[in-house]
Amino acid sequence: MITKQHILKKTHYGLKIFAYILQQYYPKETVLRVSGNKCKPTYNPFAVHHRKSLQITVINNTAVYQGLENKDFNGDVFDFAQLYFKEDTETELLIKINDIMHLNLETKRSTYELRQEDIQNFLDGIPDTEWEPRFSYFSKNLYNLAPTKTIGLLEVYQMLTNTSRKHHTAHLRKLSSEKEQKDYKKKHFDYVTFSGVFTKRNNNCLRTHSKLLTIDIDGIPNKQELTDIRKTLLKDPCLPSQLLFISPRGNGLKWIIKISLDEFSHTEYFRSVINYLKETYNIQVDASGSDISRGCLLPYDPDPYIHPKYKADAKI
Repeated sequence: MITKQHILKKTHYGLKIFAYILQQYYPKETVLRVSGNKCKPTYNPFAVHHRKSLQITVINNTAVYQGLENKDFNGDVFDFAQLYFKEDTETELLIKINDIMHLNLETKRSTYELRQEDIQNFLDGIPDTEWEPRFSYFSKNLYNLAPTKTIGLLEVYQMLTNTSRKHHTAHLRKLSSEKEQKDYKKKHFDYVTFSGVFTKRNNNCLRTHSKLLTIDIDGIPNKQELTDIRKTLLKDPCLPSQLLFISPRGNGLKWIIKISLDEFSHTEYFRSVINYLKETYNIQVDASGSDISRGCLLPYDPDPYIHPKYKADAKI
């Protein structure tokens, strides 16, 4: 699949694309004179006046442009290319650049990539109608495989904010080794299987799927990055957050989102979402979390996010 990064590598950060387009308008001119990471001002074919009013610069390995007379005229090389080629979609634009510039990048999309696109398109079309997901709650610890009761997201929200969970959560985070933390949390935290109601915690014992998917993001190095990733997930336009809270060890996030199983399987959705997060935000997700019966431990979190439709005064 052709990407912007592939094209930038083959066109000297996009400068060759600028040169090609400008040459179509000014065939007798030397359209680009490069000095360091900046080009000397050149003619702007999209301006009213025939002047050297276009500044092209390389910033963060990408060629960008700025109008010297009209500061609102700005963008990167792909925005400039779209002004010239006028393609309907970004994919068509990238293919056009590849063909015109003879970059010889691979244009054939794999079956997997096409499947990912189908899944994402279907995700975008899921209507947010009246829907109250239900799933199994397991008391005691992770060794208990028999569900205690069936609950919903509001009950989990109330559990997370209950101060009775403070002690075990604080003690877990004080433990010095990762092994000690893993052993402790398995023995002292209750949990839920967000993806459905089970007769026993086992993939073969699913009674009803909740249409929820848990994305577990671990190993976040510091609080600031954790806060930034949290904000990113909550602002994502494609996958509205249903519930989002800090993991028991305090260095990760549990992101609960809505899916549909009308056309795609639970596992296909999981793979599509982790691929989407990696490609869009460079967020890495452990691919081992695709099991339907995966248990999610419930720590203390004084400020979890819950979708407002479940709780009128939920924080956004």
